[in-house]
Amino acid sequence: MKTEVIRGNIEALSPIHHGGSESYGTIKPILALPTVVKNAETGKEEIDQIPTIHGNSIRGNLRSLIMQDFLDLLDYQLDSKKVYHFLFDGGMLEAVDAKDKGTINLKMKDEIRKHIPAISLLGSALGNQMIQGKLKVGMADIVCKETSHYLPQDTYGKPNFSAYGLRGEDFGTRLDSLKEERADDEAATQMKYEFETLITGTRFTHEFILEDALPHERACFIRMLNLWNERPFIGGKSGSGYGKVRLNYDYDSTDEKAYLDYINENKDTIIEQLDEMVVKWK
Repeated sequence: MKTEVIRGNIEALSPIHHGGSESYGTIKPILALPTVVKNAETGKEEIDQIPTIHGNSIRGNLRSLIMQDFLDLLDYQLDSKKVYHFLFDGGMLEAVDAKDKGTINLKMKDEIRKHIPAISLLGSALGNQMIQGKLKVGMADIVCKETSHYLPQDTYGKPNFSAYGLRGEDFGTRLDSLKEERADDEAATQMKYEFETLITGTRFTHEFILEDALPHERACFIRMLNLWNERPFIGGKSGSGYGKVRLNYDYDSTDEKAYLDYINENKDTIIEQLDEMVVKWK
């Protein structure tokens, strides 16, 4: 068994729009989770709602980047919605008959893990099988005085600002400008919606955990981090300037070479694997 931990820090270079699971009217709150914190005045432990960046958000971003890069390296045009969902969205399990062509046996499961390193790392589901990933993506924990007793002491020291000071608010509008669907003297309908953000300068601590990764799989993970550094965003509305971050992880960016060599050396076999999957799950 081999476990490797890659720790890093994330700093917001623009407001982060990372909405929670609920909406209140036209207001979208920031994702916050119940957390045991220390009251700065009394020193007593309390439960509070502390903003965070969910590991699924980071994981989903990495998956999109590495899978598109994977297809680009192969110069492969994917022609299957199910296989696309399997690669880019984590797939889904299906109840299938034993004679159904949608079943996946253990041999094919091993072949998929072998030929698609990113699936071996991130996992997915297809047909009747779940492929467990070797990469664990942690929550990005906000740096603030409420959570300072959880933070690595050599990272930011003792922050003296509250999580509440890191919350911001912004708004957007939607305009119905389809003139043909309204009278000439009728004004266009405009809707205003509001959402919470984490302000520019908000900092996070974060870590990845690799479990029993083969050399080319570890190199695939490094490739993911390099791609993320090329497009350093978190959360939504990046097209409007939100979510740009500075990433600082402790790793050697040149370690991606083993993955690129693996793809290049096994390109024909990998394409055959994808073709077989597309035929099976057209």
